[in-house]
Amino acid sequence: MTNLKRTDRSRMRAMNTKLVLDAVRAVETTSQADLIKATKLSTGTIVSIVRDLRVLGLLVQAGKGASRGGRRPTLLKLNTSAAVVLSCQVGSDTATVCVLDLGARVLSRRELVVEREHGPAPFMEMLVDCLRQQLHELFPNTLHLPPSSSSSPPPSTLHPPPPCPSASPVAGLGLSLHGPVDAERGVMLFSEHLGWRDVPFKDELEKALGVPVFAEAETRAIALAEQCWGAAGGARDFVLIELDTGIGMVQVLDGKLCRGSHNLAGELGFTAWESGVDADRRTVVLEQKASLRAICREAVQTSLVEGHDLAEETILQSLLDLSSSGDPQAQQILDTAARVLGMVIANVINLLDPERILLTGRLVSGPEGGLLDPIRQHVQAHLVGARDRVPRIEQAVLGADAALLGAARLVSDHFFSVDRSKC
Repeated sequence: MTNLKRTDRSRMRAMNTKLVLDAVRAVETTSQADLIKATKLSTGTIVSIVRDLRVLGLLVQAGKGASRGGRRPTLLKLNTSAAVVLSCQVGSDTATVCVLDLGARVLSRRELVVEREHGPAPFMEMLVDCLRQQLHELFPNTLHLPPSSSSSPPPSTLHPPPPCPSASPVAGLGLSLHGPVDAERGVMLFSEHLGWRDVPFKDELEKALGVPVFAEAETRAIALAEQCWGAAGGARDFVLIELDTGIGMVQVLDGKLCRGSHNLAGELGFTAWESGVDADRRTVVLEQKASLRAICREAVQTSLVEGHDLAEETILQSLLDLSSSGDPQAQQILDTAARVLGMVIANVINLLDPERILLTGRLVSGPEGGLLDPIRQHVQAHLVGARDRVPRIEQAVLGADAALLGAARLVSDHFFSVDRSKC
């Protein structure tokens, strides 16, 4: 019974510590009085937890606040240099590799070429080497990853919270992957564009790096970032749709990602569009009709744009320019894509009735918003109860780094979780 009570007290302490850390992370600076109001914890509990977090190097003083009739309060803030976060966005052709602080500030960035034909193993070796180089350049004398070893100890025991911020441990590695992911196991289930299947990223990279590794599908990583720092702030129920080389979707319900029973929820691009009409009598899916890749393929096949080796964004911009100048063929290609996407997004709204729809990807980005406005118009035309229904359809705001930030959030959320708390 004594051990059970001690465990219960320890668990309660960890949960209270997480409340404090979450409150600190939500603002630039705070005070002990503000933390008492935000968490509803007692003065004694707040004083004790703040003291321990300062000893661990997770909280630091940030000067004095404004007086509220008495002495000016001491301000506190998160020590974003208490640990570093590794993040990697794996695309269909390139991967972006970053080292960030706990405040999601990028400290180092590298670009890697993804040689898909060589398979995932050489890519992971290249990624590990890149991360080691970046950390050595940033912290040549203070931070060292464990050597690669299949017998490394469990990652959760390798880097406890540091006694001082200069130790700068590695909190972990977050991965944004191009394809459906089993996040619990850290396995890429398959990637149509890479041609990889059942890749155990988490297990392999934890062995190589000796730190916790977390993996998530790209669209879900973007949704996590937009929820924390972007256009989904404050929304409990929203849908994010990525309109790019492929088409992906994620639903966030009551603040949590919806994954489905096989981790395949949101594969909007594989929605059946026409049955058995291509040369091989296979079902035509949405990505073949209205993705960026499909639009670019049609532009090249119709000789509207010259050059099979042009980048997709270059072809898209040429189409937009031609359409603006009145070219009927370019207008037809873009209008057809906007109509198809508008109908599909309207169906999503009719089915799920989300608080907000966020659109991201190159088809709705750029200074003029790409196809954003035409898509909105087609959505409105196909909504149930359209006369009194004005859904919020907005652009995601974090841009090209959204997936990187979402992957980094996987790591920082774990670092500040109840299970990680040592107070």
